[in-house]
Order: sequence, then structure tokens, then C-alpha cells
Amino acid sequence: MKRLNVFLILGILISYGCSEGLDENSVRTTAQGEVIGFKEGETYAWRGIPFAQPPINELRWKAPRPPDPFESRFEAKEFAQACFQPQGFMTGEEGGWTGSEDCLYLNIWSPAWSPQELGEKKVPVMMWIHGGGNVIGSADTYSPSHMVSDHEVIVVTVQYRMSNLGWFRHPALRQESSTLEDASGSFGTLDNIMALRWIRENISQFGGDINNVTIYGESAGGHNVAALYASPLASDLFHKAIVQSGIVSHSKTEEAEAYYPEDGVSGITSSKEVINRLLVNEQKVEDLGEAKKLQNNMSLEEIEKYLRSKTPEELLTAYRDARPKRGGMARVFNDGHVMGRKGIYESFTNDQLRRVPIILGTNRYESKLFNMRNPRFVRWGEGEGILARVFSWVGMDELPLEIMRPDFYNAVNQYSSDSWKERAADTPARQLIASGHKDTYVYRFDWDDLPVFQGVDFGVLAGAAHAMELLFLFPAAFDNFVIKNIVIKDSYDGVKKLSDQMMSYWAEFAYSGDPGKGRSNNLPQWKAWSESEKYMILDSEEDQGLVMVDSEVTVDSIFNELTTDERFTQDEKCQSLFSMSYSGDEFPIERFNAYDDGYCLTLDYSDLLEIMGEEEGDDDD
Repeated sequence: MKRLNVFLILGILISYGCSEGLDENSVRTTAQGEVIGFKEGETYAWRGIPFAQPPINELRWKAPRPPDPFESRFEAKEFAQACFQPQGFMTGEEGGWTGSEDCLYLNIWSPAWSPQELGEKKVPVMMWIHGGGNVIGSADTYSPSHMVSDHEVIVVTVQYRMSNLGWFRHPALRQESSTLEDASGSFGTLDNIMALRWIRENISQFGGDINNVTIYGESAGGHNVAALYASPLASDLFHKAIVQSGIVSHSKTEEAEAYYPEDGVSGITSSKEVINRLLVNEQKVEDLGEAKKLQNNMSLEEIEKYLRSKTPEELLTAYRDARPKRGGMARVFNDGHVMGRKGIYESFTNDQLRRVPIILGTNRYESKLFNMRNPRFVRWGEGEGILARVFSWVGMDELPLEIMRPDFYNAVNQYSSDSWKERAADTPARQLIASGHKDTYVYRFDWDDLPVFQGVDFGVLAGAAHAMELLFLFPAAFDNFVIKNIVIKDSYDGVKKLSDQMMSYWAEFAYSGDPGKGRSNNLPQWKAWSESEKYMILDSEEDQGLVMVDSEVTVDSIFNELTTDERFTQDEKCQSLFSMSYSGDEFPIERFNAYDDGYCLTLDYSDLLEIMGEEEGDDDD
């Protein structure tokens, strides 16, 4: 069964204005030469501008190099190919590959200023980093035209290398001539830094203020924002940051270059294990044991030559096959140069580091995007009618038929999503405030006004799931027939209002570093995290609306509430504690072991592990 993919739906349904021809009023002069774009609604748009040399051939696994100058005026009318990735993200088809290694391009939207107006403009710049587990995704999925035209900002969407083309360390790839950036292994992070350098050098020609740049991103894009927030190489390149549902931990360099331990648990897909899989897949050896022996007998020069001879298809296949148990996504390494040895968390606790205003936030039911396909909770099968046609259109061959225990389903998702919030928003906010950084703002996105179809309440099924807030920040999709008449249906007016409110807060933060009352100056005051008020709930007026609350999530609060929750049986409490303890290092395994005098240790979790393993191995997160 295929997983319902919010990113896929966004990619299919977001409507772009079509280029009706290049517009001479959009000519801009960059360091590379002249570029010309086109009119898109109330904005000018420039697509597919290279911000680095193609990272191919000898530049694979190298820090990005500055782009070459244009030979003539560059016509920025077509999106570049996505970075190389598994097929399925945009097509709904599975089993193949799409994109290109030559993918370091950006897109720009600005208000459609006349040449006379342009000379007087100096507006905030917002750089968007897409999500997709650092495995899938593309900058062309997102149309920020509403944000740009409504609030007079410039938005730049960027692409970066992913999987083991984006984050990959092996001693064989570090020659004597390697720079510290080349040796870091964090090439995807360096791509985002290079995009920021391009913005600093060129965006004033588009009316942007080089001294007012906000970075923002969601999911893996949120992680990449957090990585930039903590990277000393990026510290003078941006001035505000928004982390939406981001992962704020790093990968350890020692795990990146080591064979997996016997239990198969590692925080990163190891380069040595990738090489083992390459050797097995190429049938140079019969099994992983023989692959390890062969690899250990290869010189570093032989390994480098072998790795560079592989196609991107071969590399990403081996990367997928080599995924460890409990493995985290590809993410920045604590190499000591691109990222400090203490990783991202140091930026939340060390008051000696340069820090800028930051928004941290998650969605109320992040995990529903993943759990809605779990047969423990939801029964899926063949359906009929318009909903079946819609699901078929986005690559789904089945429909949700029944949420078997809605209260239990909500409970499971509450605690796993609260655990996400604790790690990605509340704990970093507490650390920032404790270390003296007062410009710290937090939100929780709660919108769940989805309709009931064929007896299934989609508000309960999907609700405020992971990535749902993207529709509100990139609302080009709202006038699409399917979105307007099926997804948001009777809630359209409330959805449009909440979207306007959220964009107003985001834009005001880009202008001033404080979301305040929004650009409109008539919204409820979004206050910084404090002892009395913690975060802003973002919801429609049909429910809570916009309201500051004083609650917060900690490991203790999750544990105490879960273990007394009557929606669970005793065994189900153990299963929930096990899932949170197993899925990451943040929820201490000691709490699981000790609960109820060790009762949980008497249970068998093999079926649960099998389901979790299938979910972790899916590239569509």
C-alpha cells in the first residue's frame, strides 16, 4: 500500500502562473550577468538561476563552487530539475529515480515593481528550504506569490543535494588538498550556505535588503534551518530563522564512518555500510560479511575511485539498502567546522554564539501523516465515488474505510506528536530563554476542520498532521477545485482567513524579528516564550482561533500524562513508551524500563518493531 503523501498532493495541486513571455521590466544584473524573468500574477518571477557550479564529476562530494558567469543574458523562465531522488514524489510512480545531480538552482519572486520603483526598494528577503526527509523534494513545489504580493517581501526557494550525495563522509574522500568544507561531508548544508552567499551578493538588484534575510523551512527543511542557525559559516548571512516541524539534532562523524554495531542501531547511514551494499549489489561478493572483508583490504585510493565510478542510481540504491535500525535521516555532521562538535543544541545553550530572532513550531498531530496508514489504527480498502477518484489521482489505490478506535488513535498521536514538540520546539525554547536569548517565539498549528467523507472523519484521520501548515503559507492551492471543494470544502472562508493571518505573522517577523500583531497590526499579540505565556496556537475561528497559552511539553509531562491515560490499556501504555524510546535518543529508555516495576519488559514487541521498520524504511516521509 502506498502512503498518502502531503508533499505529493502539494506538488500536484499548487497552481503556478504560466509564463506568458519574458518581461523586459524584469531584467536584473547579477554578478554572473543579466537575468530576465517574467510576470506571474502580481509578482515577477525568475526560475532556475544557478547559484553554484554543477556538483558533478570531480565536484561530487565537494563543497559547492561559485557559479560561472553567463555567456549571454540568462532567461530565467524554467524550473531546474530537482536534485536526484527516488521517483514517486512528483509522479506517484514508485521504483525508479528522478532528478539530476546538476541541481543547485534557486527561484526568486518579487513584487512586480516598475524600473522606477525598484531603485527605491529595500525589502526583507525570505529563503525557503523545502522538506522531504533530506531524501526527496524540490523547490518548484512551492509558490510563495501570495506572501510576496500581499506583504512586499522577496522569497527565494532553493535546492540542495540530498541522501548520500548531500551528506556523506569517508576517509577516502578527504585528500591532502581537501578544504575543511570538502572534508566535512555536509554538502547539503553547504549548498544552503552557498545559496545565502548568492543572496548576499545579488539580491539587492531585485529590491532585497541584504541586511534583512530570514531563513525558513519545514520538516527536513526545518532541520536545515536549524543547522544554519548553529553553523559558524552561516552566522553573518541571515538575520532571522523559522523552524517548522524541524529535527534539531545532528549526526555524529564517528557513526558516519563506522560499521554498524551488532544491534544495527546508528544515527546515520554509514558510508562503510553503503560501500558494503554497493559491493553486494554489484555481485562482487555474496554477502555483507564478504563485502566488509573486501572493503577492509581496499586502499583509500581504490575506494575513492570505486565510489566516484558509481552512478547516482547505484549510490542511492545502496544508501536505501544500508539504512540502519533506528536510523535518522541524512543531516548535518558535527565536524567542528561547518557544525561545532556539540552540534545544533549548542546554539540553544551557548550565549557566546551569535543568535538571531527565531520561531520554532510544530503541528498538533504531526504523526498522523505517518500513522494514518498503520493497520493498527485505520482500515483501508477499495472505495468508490469522487473520493476514490481523487485518491487514485494522487497515486493511492485504497481509501480509508474506518478509524477503528478514534480515541485511541488520537491518544497515540497526541503523545508521539508531543514528543516531537518537546524536542523540536519547547526544549530549544527553554534553553534559549535560559541562556538569555529573549527573541524566541513558538507556535503550535492546530487546524483540523476537514470534512467527513463516506463515514470517515478526515479531521480525526489527518487533522493538523505533519506538513498541513504548508497549504496555509503557500495558499496558491486554495482555488484548485479538489482542494477547495473536497479538502477544505465548507471551511474555505475560515481557512483563507487563517492563511492570511499566518502569512501576516511570518511577514512581520521577517520585517522586524517579532511576529507581534502581524503586518496588519490587528492580530492577537504573539509574545515571546516566557514564564507566564509560552506559545501561540494557530487555529481557525471555528475552533480556538489565535491564542497564547502557558502550557509546555517536557519528557516528564509526557510520561506522567501517558501512564495515567485511560484511553490506553496497560499493554498499550508500554507499547507507546517503547515506540517513543525506540524511535530516538531523546526519550530515555530508562523510563520505559522502570515503568510499573519493569512490567513493560515482559511484553513482546516484535510485531510493533516490524511495523515501525516498514515506516522507517519508507522514503516518502
